[in-house]
Amino acid sequence: EIVLGIGGLRLLDALGVEADVYHMNEGHCSFLGLELLRKRLASVQNGTDAADWVRSRCVFTTHTPVWAGHDRFDAGLLLHSLRAFQQEIGMSDHELMSWGRVNPDDHTEQFTMTVLGLKLSRSANGVSRLNGEVARRQWAHMFPEREVDDVPIRHVTNGIHVPTWAAAEARPFLNEHFGAWETGRDRQETWNRVDDVSDEALWAYRRRLRERLIEFVEDAVSRQTLPQTVDLDPDALTIGFARRFATYKRAPLIFSDPERAARIFSSTDRPVQLIYAGKAHPADELGKEFIRKIVEFSRRPDFRGRVIFLEDYSIEIGRKLVSGCDVWLNNPRRPHEASGTSGQKVAVHGGLNLSIPDGWWPEGYDGTNGWSIGKDSSHVYKDPAVQDPEDALLLYDLLEKDVIPAFYDRNDAGLPEGWIERMRRAMKTLVYPFSAHRMVLDYASEIYAAPTTEPADVTDVTSA
Repeated sequence: EIVLGIGGLRLLDALGVEADVYHMNEGHCSFLGLELLRKRLASVQNGTDAADWVRSRCVFTTHTPVWAGHDRFDAGLLLHSLRAFQQEIGMSDHELMSWGRVNPDDHTEQFTMTVLGLKLSRSANGVSRLNGEVARRQWAHMFPEREVDDVPIRHVTNGIHVPTWAAAEARPFLNEHFGAWETGRDRQETWNRVDDVSDEALWAYRRRLRERLIEFVEDAVSRQTLPQTVDLDPDALTIGFARRFATYKRAPLIFSDPERAARIFSSTDRPVQLIYAGKAHPADELGKEFIRKIVEFSRRPDFRGRVIFLEDYSIEIGRKLVSGCDVWLNNPRRPHEASGTSGQKVAVHGGLNLSIPDGWWPEGYDGTNGWSIGKDSSHVYKDPAVQDPEDALLLYDLLEKDVIPAFYDRNDAGLPEGWIERMRRAMKTLVYPFSAHRMVLDYASEIYAAPTTEPADVTDVTSA
């Protein structure tokens, strides 16, 4: 983090790059603010003026609601690591530590990188509307004079770069029906053209991508370390789950009731298949246990061949899954998902989201463009022992009563009209609003070009 924040700014200086705005994306790079402060103090004696100058040039984005994701350092480690820098900036131990403490006079409090980023920024934001609300509650103690709703942390919802994630197999269809979609992706009108695409063409598009995914999975599994049986049907409802196996993402939630899950995956009338991919942090024992559990289920007779786990998760695997799956499953323990972007990548491929109302999904879901699992995003659970089984039951109900019937309810032409209409709605309502182009425009207009010093009203430590 010293290399990223302090070293990163010194690298920019060596290259002759001076930015109008420095965007600190998460606390890992927050030492950049201290390096800017050191530079300013070399020419300005007044510490308050120097800090205000730094704030006028810095903005900060906070992500995770998980406290463990906010790096903290004991005073001994931080002061030892920054001793040379401390001499350059001319601060006492107390002054330096104060920048990373909510209460500068609490000598037992660790140095928190997010606190540093918030103190040295003119603007702060979360990465979805819900994440902004959570962040305001999470950091309200830094602004004791304000009501929670007035804590100066806004939001800019994340988005994905559509051309990067659009599968090669999808491009002929997109070129034919959406014209210059790569240059027109920033216009909602581009995606409204899906109304002019026939049901037959949309369904053929979906089947073609599903078929390519199955071919990819068969080849990948044949080269894996752990042997697995693959018995995937190119005409069966295909669900995907690919992401970090962080504990709060609850990858094996669908197996909470093994007997009920077995009935879903062993059906021959309405077959369902599920493809997993992902990695756990090396130190996350429960995340690794989740992977072992899923692999064990994939070997049971009722699931064998229809539940697959792909090893060596990569961007290539992620791209194949978001393009080929009919349904993208996302079941984090709300409200721990800051934004999530994997579900944003499926809409351009005609995929549908089946998600807990967490992260970006409360903004995306409108009742017609996918499915939302459980209570709305305003409901707060206090006990995972209550939340997890309740969410699992709601997931089973949605699959059995809504999702699976919608996929297999066909008209005389063999087309699932209701499903195809959801595909249309997803492409119209999710591709542009959750694109990187929209996100960058929001940052440019609402964050970079909108000077405000609101976060600076936290405890002033410049003269501590």
